Amino acid sequence: MPPGIADRILVIEGDITTQRVDAIVNAANPSLLGGGGVDGAIHRAAGPELLEECRNLGGCRTGEAKITRGYRLPARFVIHTVGPVWQGGEAGEDELLASCYRNSLALAELSDLHSIAFPAISTGAYGFPRARAAGIAIRTILEFVAYHPAIERVILVCHGIETLDLYRDLLDGEISGNREFGTAQALFSHLAMIEVTHGIRIRNREAIVKILAPAARNDLQALSAGASINTWVAVAGVRGEVTVPDEIIRKICDSLKAS
Repeated sequence: MPPGIADRILVIEGDITTQRVDAIVNAANPSLLGGGGVDGAIHRAAGPELLEECRNLGGCRTGEAKITRGYRLPARFVIHTVGPVWQGGEAGEDELLASCYRNSLALAELSDLHSIAFPAISTGAYGFPRARAAGIAIRTILEFVAYHPAIERVILVCHGIETLDLYRDLLDGEISGNREFGTAQALFSHLAMIEVTHGIRIRNREAIVKILAPAARNDLQALSAGASINTWVAVAGVRGEVTVPDEIIRKICDSLKAS
């Protein structure tokens, strides 16, 4: 059964190069050939093999992400992303920074990775205001993780107690202030129970939750939606891999909105 969203995101103070996760994220420069700060630390810890692999990637555009092996790092892989240089906030910096987090998470999921650690992208030499960057990071990660249960653990690695407190306070505030995140986790839990009970796999779990979570106002309605899907599965007598029909999802959504 999927854990709650608060259990899947951890904020710590530490060294990203020591994190034992499937992948760590490197705040790289566009060449991907190493540099200062986090970028340089990751290249030093991984060894020269990382630089050799990066030479074959053809660089990386701002906001995008590419993956390499982790070599001598505890992490099996490194996801390299290029954050935006702060130019005053009028050059699309916010969306580019959000894309760094979103594309790194999507690449991790595509690569069948389940745990990932991030640094505070763009807040060093690139000059992105720390509090603004932290808010973008937290919101983007929460929005992705809420609807992608394959990402089981995200670690935000902070430098310094002040930054640690900032990220933790923002994370707590976003989770407590957004009902939809919790409802999404409840729906995933109900769908997982249905799969176990009936010995099936629901192919369109994420699509179901994306439609029903905004409509369900509380955990009781999430439970009601889960019960409706369970009834459809039982009556339809489906087996193996199953796709819940769109019309069934829409009917459940309409009933949630009407209740």
